[in-house]
Amino acid sequence: MQNALFSLSAQTSDSTLFMGSGGEIWNWLQNLKEEVSYDLLSKGYLCQDETPGLRESEESKTTDSWDIEWRHRAQLEARLRDIVSAQDRLLDGTYGKCVECGEQIPDGRLRADPVADLCLRCQELVETDEPCKSSGLF
Repeated sequence: MQNALFSLSAQTSDSTLFMGSGGEIWNWLQNLKEEVSYDLLSKGYLCQDETPGLRESEESKTTDSWDIEWRHRAQLEARLRDIVSAQDRLLDGTYGKCVECGEQIPDGRLRADPVADLCLRCQELVETDEPCKSSGLF
């Protein structure tokens, strides 16, 4: 299966996505996944209860730093899910197409964020909490 993936060409309107093949995009996504996984695993303990030597008097001092740490961990986990989702789209041939309206996502947007799954129009609608009319759902 992976050999077939490496021979795939990325499908875009002008067939120039990243000037490479599906395998190159897969490798780029895989590298991102490894970086995020490393960051996630290097952030220390996975549970607040596992913190060695934390005394009750120190607990109030560290609450804010714990909140920040857990928010950061949640962001890393969400990014990891997004990367895996992008790899799934690459495998099923929908990578580079908006998941809402089906339009092609511009190469520049994918270069800036290779896990982008929405075109700019749909992303703006999501950010403003408006329904995407082109998706046919509303």
